Order: sequence, then C-alpha cells, then structure tokens
Amino acid sequence: MPLYLTRRLTIPVVCERRWSKPMAIASVILAPILLSTLWVAQYENPRFETCVLVYGVGSLIGIGLGVLAFLTTEESSPPEKCLLPWLAGGFLMSVTWSYITAQELVALLVSLGYVFGISPSILGLTVLAWGNSLSDLITNSTMAINGGAEGVQVAISGCYAGPIFNVLFGLGLSLIGSCWESYPEPVSISLDPYLLETLGFLLAGLVWGLVVLPRRGMKLDGVLGGGLLVIYLLSVSLRLVQTSGSLQFLDHNSL
Repeated sequence: MPLYLTRRLTIPVVCERRWSKPMAIASVILAPILLSTLWVAQYENPRFETCVLVYGVGSLIGIGLGVLAFLTTEESSPPEKCLLPWLAGGFLMSVTWSYITAQELVALLVSLGYVFGISPSILGLTVLAWGNSLSDLITNSTMAINGGAEGVQVAISGCYAGPIFNVLFGLGLSLIGSCWESYPEPVSISLDPYLLETLGFLLAGLVWGLVVLPRRGMKLDGVLGGGLLVIYLLSVSLRLVQTSGSLQFLDHNSL
C-alpha cells in the first residue's frame, strides 16, 4: 500500500475506469516535487541555496499545474481534450519510477556482490538479466507460438529491437547523464574482463544469426535457435565456473 499510494499520487492517470479528480490534481502537484527530490539526490552534499531553488521551482510548477487541472477537469470523467500533456506526464513519471526501482535493484545487486564475493558483471548476467527479460520472454514466446507467421516476425523483431533500444538509447542516455554530472572530468569505467567476455558472447550470437539466416533462405528452424541456446549456455556455464574459482582471469595489476 505505501508503494502503491506514492505511485498513485505522482503518476497522472486519465483512464476512465480509474479516474479520480482529487488524485489527478494531487499527482500533477506532487510529480514535480518528486522530480526535484531526485534532482537534489544526485548531489553528495547539496548546498542549502540549491535545495531551496530546486524545491521552490518544483513546488511552483506543481501548484500551477494543480490549479490548471482543477479548473479544466470534471469530477465525473477524465478530460477529453488536451490529452497529450496528461499522457506525456504519465509516461514521464512511469519512467521515473522505473528509474527509482532500477537504482534500488542495482544497489541491492552490488550489496549482494560484496556480501558473497561475486563480481557485479556476474550478477548482471544472471539475476538482473533474467529478471529484466522474463516479461519479454513470455510475450515473445506467446507471439511466436500463437501468432502464426506474423507473430513469429513480431517476436523476432522484438527480441532484437529491445536490446538495441537498451544499448543505444538507454546506455547512451545514461552515459550522457554521467558525463554531464562529472563534467569537466571524464567518466572512468573500471577494467572488467568478465564484461569483455559478455560482449564477446553477445557478438557471437549476432554473428550466428547473421550467418545462419541467409544460408537457410531466411527460414527459422532449430539450427538458429539451437545455436543461440548453445552460445547462451556456454556463456552462463563459463561464468559459473569462473565464480566457483575453477577458472579466474588474472588480475590486470599483476600483469
């Protein structure tokens, strides 16, 4: 209930079945304040003047949006005109809550890595990857099995389009934010041979699909799927062996 209530009070909803004018007004008032809180949280030791300025701007924007929502909405039904700002606000706050959840999940994974002595890249390859991809796996499998030829095409497109979006947009946006925050200092990424190994297996899967599909007349069969499964199982097995201590990369400081 606490998590549901905070999300409900900060995400604007214009669905007719869930419409509530008091909730809608509260969400447009509190959403900028939540964004202000996240903005201030990016600083390790924010100055008092910065906090006052950020929270003041957020509060003024929230109050203005609240007054506007109060004057332009009705108790009985959601607004029928100017839905784009409501939908854009709902999307932005949904992404914000996904960001908050992802931050906590990453912190939890790093803590588990410290406690059990597991590399963060190993946790990312297993626990984080499985949890992040489980919904996509169910959706794509359902489309491929029950959707016919078009369903298979949609599933294949989704399998490749999702990682492309995450790598190009998600990673690109994250790096821009990191560089902006640490400017003019560069962003340093620690050398992790496990990460390079993961990228190697990812490249192997892409090359396998690029080679097998044209040779088999762009027809999907067990050869493509079996090869991809073998590559994935090899990557996970190798990582588990490395975790158990049977096979470890040499520390780059000792080279």
